[in-house]
Amino acid sequence: MAIETQNPLPIHYRKARAWFSVFACPRRRAEELLPDPKLSPALVFPGLAALVVAVFDFEDTSIGPYREVGIGVPCRYRRSSAVPLVPLLAEKYLDDVGPWVQFMAVTTEAANEAGRRHWGYPKFVAEIDIRADDARMRCVVSEKGEKILEVDVERPGPSKPIRFPVRTYTRLSDELLLTEFHVDAMGSIRRMGAKAGIRFEGHPRVGSLRELGVSGERPIEVRWCDAYRTELDRARARYRIGY
Repeated sequence: MAIETQNPLPIHYRKARAWFSVFACPRRRAEELLPDPKLSPALVFPGLAALVVAVFDFEDTSIGPYREVGIGVPCRYRRSSAVPLVPLLAEKYLDDVGPWVQFMAVTTEAANEAGRRHWGYPKFVAEIDIRADDARMRCVVSEKGEKILEVDVERPGPSKPIRFPVRTYTRLSDELLLTEFHVDAMGSIRRMGAKAGIRFEGHPRVGSLRELGVSGERPIEVRWCDAYRTELDRARARYRIGY
């Protein structure tokens, strides 16, 4: 498979699978992870923010195949919401909703370097084992043989065409970057009654996430994508941190 190096951006994701799960966590603890006071957690219930866990199996991309696990807190910039939001639903109607990316593991140095250089994603190279069949996905992330976390997701329903935007907040030097891309997928979404789990081990890379006190077996939302296509380009907006 040829890796496109002459024009590295946008990165094209031509064939992939993806799994998303959202869990509630205390707002106060979530706020402690954010790099700028103008970035506020999107609330899912009064006093409760959310944690999004995303698992990707990128089989065909312009920087080669790789796997990725990203975790973040859905936020808004300079705005707050009068009513609680379902983060992955609000993304369609509020153009500033997206997770502050706190953790991101990838399996190749090419993905690690591109993510850090262009967007400031907090990437590191790790081992990511994904076992998936038609009903369930299990993912284990390890570094040098030491287990970091485990994610389980059950299929929420039959697949159908779905499209949705994804936005992320990251830090690059003294700037906060808002990046947006649009996903074309075959998959399913479920909120009430969805089944997924997240377990953080004692690894230092997830110390701050472990302290969130996430209810790891009661997801707010699950999204399962049998097919996932998108492209990732430069940040849509940049904000000076602290200004």
